[in-house]
Amino acid sequence: MKNTKLGLVIFLCVLTLIAGGCSSMIVNNTPTQMPQNGSEIYTIAMSVSPQGVHIVPHSCSARIVIDGEIHRMDKNSEFAYAYNYKRPAGQHKTKYYYEIDYQKKTQNGVRTKFKRSKLYNLNIINRYVIGFESNRGVPGSTIIILGRGFEEGDYVEIGGIPCETVFVSPNSLSFVVPMLGHNDKYHAKLISDNGDIGLGPFQIDQVAFHTNLSDISLESGEKQILTVSIDFDAPQEGITIDATTNVPESIIMKDIFIPAGARSASVVIQGGIAGSGMLYLTADGFEEFKIPVEVISSNEGANTTINDDFTDDEFLNF
Repeated sequence: MKNTKLGLVIFLCVLTLIAGGCSSMIVNNTPTQMPQNGSEIYTIAMSVSPQGVHIVPHSCSARIVIDGEIHRMDKNSEFAYAYNYKRPAGQHKTKYYYEIDYQKKTQNGVRTKFKRSKLYNLNIINRYVIGFESNRGVPGSTIIILGRGFEEGDYVEIGGIPCETVFVSPNSLSFVVPMLGHNDKYHAKLISDNGDIGLGPFQIDQVAFHTNLSDISLESGEKQILTVSIDFDAPQEGITIDATTNVPESIIMKDIFIPAGARSASVVIQGGIAGSGMLYLTADGFEEFKIPVEVISSNEGANTTINDDFTDDEFLNF
């Protein structure tokens, strides 16, 4: 039974070749997808691989059947052919196949042969991404994306976080790098109603805080204003700065929050129990910022009740 099935398969293969069916002699050199161009002309190319067949020189000719029409292909070399396809308006997908005629040398003379390729697909892509202007940046920086076919409403997503994106033109978008962990490469994606496009990896680098105080020196009960600033406008969600210290009883302060669109925020700090250590400022995407802290006792401060209930009016007194 196995021999019978094997013989049937061989018979069908031979029959297909004799009938002039699909042939691996025809090699398609055209990509499945091509970016749209202004002239709407796309070169479709193929070549003939003799595969040991003794083809009479200069006897081979090729045709392409596309959109149901037969077109003769131009010969670029002995076995290379091309056809310049003019895309009909509004048509983004089409199917085509090749046909070749050639003369084959045999023991009994010369015979004319015919081969047909399999069916191929061609997709004209009217939207694509060339790439980032730069594939790395610090949080808050603006990056340009170049491409074609962008529309209002398209936006960039990095590490699953939607970025503030501005439609510049059908050929460019700009986006703001989100507040994410530094020194990590995140997957970037263009999100669109017309289909998402992967943009590859994007690296987020560290950015630094700036403060008005290089060190903090207070007496118990004394107050100062600490201002923290950044080099860009804070994103829509603002920036929460986590302030911690290794001398928690010596420093009393509220949370630090830079609101959307702002570049700085201030907070009142008050000296507590005498001690020395460090104040640490951290936030996603920022380098850790360290400020030396020293709180000393004073005769006046010894009888002063330390109060962490500050009002906005206190900022006016500094």
